Amino acid sequence: MKNTSPLSWLLLILCCLNQASAQEFDERYRDWPEDLKINGQIIINHGLDDFESVRPYLRRLVRAKQIVWFGSFDSGQKATANPLMKEIREGVADAGSFSRIKSETFPIEQLRNVLRTADVVAIDAAAISQTGGQLGALMELSVDFSRFVARGGVLIADASWAECLSECYLPAVMPESDGDEFAWEPIDGMNQLPNCILRCVREEPQVTIEALLQVLTDQPRAVGVILEPSTMLVLAGRKMFCFGKGKVTFGLPATEDLKARVESITEQRSRRQPPWNSLVDLTEWRRDAIDRTLKPFPPEKPRTPRVEKGTLLIVGGGGMPKGLMNRFVELAGGPEKAKLVYVPCSEADDVGEQQRTVQQWQQMGVQHATFIHTKDRRKADKDADFLEPLKAATGIWFGGGRQWNFADSYYGTTAHELMKAALLRGGVVGGSSAGASIQARYLARATPIGNTRIMAPGYERGGLGFIGGVAIDQHFTQRGRQKDMTELMRRHPQLLGIGLDEATAIEVQQSQAKVIGQGRVFFYNRKLPVVSGEPDYIALPAGSVYDLANRAVVVDTTKPESAAE
Repeated sequence: MKNTSPLSWLLLILCCLNQASAQEFDERYRDWPEDLKINGQIIINHGLDDFESVRPYLRRLVRAKQIVWFGSFDSGQKATANPLMKEIREGVADAGSFSRIKSETFPIEQLRNVLRTADVVAIDAAAISQTGGQLGALMELSVDFSRFVARGGVLIADASWAECLSECYLPAVMPESDGDEFAWEPIDGMNQLPNCILRCVREEPQVTIEALLQVLTDQPRAVGVILEPSTMLVLAGRKMFCFGKGKVTFGLPATEDLKARVESITEQRSRRQPPWNSLVDLTEWRRDAIDRTLKPFPPEKPRTPRVEKGTLLIVGGGGMPKGLMNRFVELAGGPEKAKLVYVPCSEADDVGEQQRTVQQWQQMGVQHATFIHTKDRRKADKDADFLEPLKAATGIWFGGGRQWNFADSYYGTTAHELMKAALLRGGVVGGSSAGASIQARYLARATPIGNTRIMAPGYERGGLGFIGGVAIDQHFTQRGRQKDMTELMRRHPQLLGIGLDEATAIEVQQSQAKVIGQGRVFFYNRKLPVVSGEPDYIALPAGSVYDLANRAVVVDTTKPESAAE
């Protein structure tokens, strides 16, 4: 450049620095597991012999299936001698098949062939010890077990060898403790129970959860699992639950910033029980284990809530404010120029070929409208055909559902980076319900177990981060979620809490949030003192404007109450 003044150069440099900062992409792919579930099921029986409560589940699982049982029994022993064998044999019914193979010799090739063809494989290896040759034979089949489960197979394992299904496992006899610590050498397992260290409690001395947490300090990305006697543990997909008299305890060790996390589940005996008393999402625990190895989140000084370029439309679910989708299309360039991408929120691998939102856009005259969906993080990161629609997108809309699905599929991937790039090009990002919460850097109400908990360890870092420094909740007044946001603000006062009523939205440009729709939007600012007996929020109706960066009301359209009111 000729005749450029020093001041012009300085302004140009500052502009470039600001743009570089705005385009920073720090959500790392490696901070999330690639394989979020198993395709089949793994059942571990630790001495359960009363099958009354588990019988309906087993019958559904094995009916009309091809079952092969490897076990220790005499050649003349009937299939009814083992209680679990009896349950499975009776549950197969006439449409299936049941066969037994004696396991003392463990014919590897025969078992390998069975794993290629059978639907259910049970290994009741009561005679196996962790130092025996039979265990070594099973370990040689690790890849075969993985392929079997990957194609939807059901593996039923006896507790005598099931610990080997862990990522790594403890010796059969724990070493003597050296003071308060245990010295042990981990043994590599099959990792069929992904990122777990399973311990089946036997006779004294028992391995307590405290001892297992000490072990986990050397395996910081693993989840500790203790299975008590007379209990059956099931991993189906990504969910863990149990049957029987005992409980299953899960643990993660403490860090400098976080206390140890220890929770237990028991058999579900009533539908009135909170789901987290009988159900664990293993992916959530694996995420929490990883999260504990990273810098604390949210940081003490989160990013200022500001959208450098483009627009966010954040809707509280339960219906769309009048004219809002037209506004979305307009911000994306209008029906002829807009290039719109819809992202449904679903736990299913396949959502079909037609999406109502895309059809709605087409009825509005939008010339370029499509959708993307995957549960495969590798595809969201590397598949060129999958990523192509995002490269030119001027508008992206996130659907409703459970927001952890978005985090699972896209966090840290190339798709995620392209979504943020669309906004930085001046595009528009919108979403309702789950599609509202996912727009924040902090992800609220993301636990896969129910939707009543606003904080989910392991998923708090999972927001797609189109705007930082805030936590967004939806269906706010309709589901009485004010106290939940108060709890979140007490835990993370550095964040600005935003709660949106149904059929209500905010349009965010720069740091200005304009309220649209029938209800109100609640803003929780913990930089202001909380006064006992008074609301700890500001609630604004349609037409109001709130400055997110300065945490200040710009326009308040609330009507003054009359004296009678």
